[in-house]
Amino acid sequence: MTASLEPSASYLVRRAGLVDVTHAARLLEVSAPALDIDGDGTVDRPLDPQVAAVVTRLALSHLVLQQGKLWVAERDGVLQAATVWMPRHEVRLGAVGLSEGLRETVRLELDAATVHAALDPGEDVREALGAAETTIADMLSRVAPDVVLTTLAVVPDLAPHERADILQACITAALEETDGVAAAMTLLTEHVAVLEASGFVRVAEVTVGAGHRLWVGTSR
Repeated sequence: MTASLEPSASYLVRRAGLVDVTHAARLLEVSAPALDIDGDGTVDRPLDPQVAAVVTRLALSHLVLQQGKLWVAERDGVLQAATVWMPRHEVRLGAVGLSEGLRETVRLELDAATVHAALDPGEDVREALGAAETTIADMLSRVAPDVVLTTLAVVPDLAPHERADILQACITAALEETDGVAAAMTLLTEHVAVLEASGFVRVAEVTVGAGHRLWVGTSR
């Protein structure tokens, strides 16, 4: 599917494969939101970005591509945006909530203690994410989506309107191939308008940590 988003630019929107994993992981890294979950005045980041990058690649190749979907938009062969869609039972808030399947994969590739130390955001952030996880799991159980859009990533140097257009192209292309109900969640206000323009309707907002709100919508 090719989406013409403005007269001077044409993007190819497609399902991603293994060949895209490294570039998609890099895109997720550079577009990750700067969030201070526990409100201590410091942006919450992995202590070891290199280990975090390896875990992201493992997650994309062993979890997302096998159990979910990765949709990307590219221009001139370069990835510009990506969206990650996962089954409800695999939805987690950040690396601290690795699913058991991904934990096993990580154990086979990396030292478990090293990974824990590299990804652990600290007790306060862990507790905030854990509390939100329970609420989100209960809410998704009620909505019962077949798939959940968990991550939206776009290169940071695009103009705001182009960022919105290219993300919407990724979302709508994925929805066209989705059977049943889809849900979506985001902590970023700029993504809410994109999700609503793509057909999602707000069903709830969940407090995450100190003043953050996770927007959750459904395509139903």
